[in-house]
Amino acid sequence: MSRPNPVSAARRAQTRRRIWGDEAVAEPALQGINDSAVKPARHRRDVRAALLIGLPLAFLMVVAGLLAGSMTDWRFGLASPPADAPPPPPPDPLAALPEQLKARLTAPAPEVPAILKLSFSGSPHDLCVELAILGLPNKGWHPDPYHVGHWQCSSELVEIGPSTVDGGPTTMFFLLRGRDEATADHLRLKLNGANIDTFGTGRKMMVDVLQALSRRYAWAIPGRFLDAIATPQRLEMTDRGVRLSVAPEDPNLTGDPSANRRINVIVDFGEPDLIRPARGFEHNDGRKPARR
Repeated sequence: MSRPNPVSAARRAQTRRRIWGDEAVAEPALQGINDSAVKPARHRRDVRAALLIGLPLAFLMVVAGLLAGSMTDWRFGLASPPADAPPPPPPDPLAALPEQLKARLTAPAPEVPAILKLSFSGSPHDLCVELAILGLPNKGWHPDPYHVGHWQCSSELVEIGPSTVDGGPTTMFFLLRGRDEATADHLRLKLNGANIDTFGTGRKMMVDVLQALSRRYAWAIPGRFLDAIATPQRLEMTDRGVRLSVAPEDPNLTGDPSANRRINVIVDFGEPDLIRPARGFEHNDGRKPARR
C-alpha cells in the first residue's frame, strides 16, 4: 500500500482554508510538514492569481485609452471644422469698356464740380399775388416782352410816406423774373430814399417783404443779409448757391450826397448745377448713328 503524498495533502488543506476562510488556522494533519515542499506550489499559485487579475485590468486600461482618444478627436472635430475656401472675386463690370472711358468713370474727382443749391419751388403766380398783398401792386405773372420764353412781374413805384419840400417821397418797386412760366429765379427790390425822414420806413418795408417771403416759401435768408439792408451797407454773399446782394449807390461816383439812400437788393437763385448737354452721355465710337 502506497504512502500518502504530503504535498498533495498540503494543497488540499490550503484549498479548504481558502474556500472556508480559515486559512490562518493550521490543520493538525499538516503540522510539522517541511515548508520547502510547499514553496514551489505557492509560487505557481501566486503567478496565476497575478495573471488572472492583471490581464483583465490591463485590457480595461487599453480600452479606456482608445475610447478617450476617440472622444478627444471627435470633440476637436466639432470645435474646429475645416475652413471653406474663399469665393472667387466677381468679374470686373467695366472690363469690356475702352480704357479711356474706364478712366473717366473711375476718376477720383468729379467731371463737373457742383454744389447743392436752394431753389424757389413755389408758384410764380402766387408769389406776385403775395407781393401785391405786402404793398407792392403789380400786373401779375406774364411773358417778358424783352426776352422770348422768359416770364416776369413787376410793380410801379410805390410811395412810402409824403414828399419833402426839396424832393419827392421815398419809393420802392420790385422786379421778379424767371426762365419759364413755372420758374422764378431772380428777385430785385429797389429803394429810393428821396425823403430822409421816411428812408428808415422804406428799409423796414424791404426787410418785411423778404421775411414774409422767407416764411411763406421757406427761403432761409441769412440774418446778416437782412442786417445789411437795415444798416444799410454793401454786401455780396452766397448762401447754399443763392447769390445775395445789397448795393447802396456810391455818392463819389454820382456826385449826389443822397445816392447812398438808393439801394438795390438782389436775390438770385440761378440755374441748378449738373446740367450737361445730351451729347455728353453718348458713346462716340467714330461712327454716325444709322438713319431710320
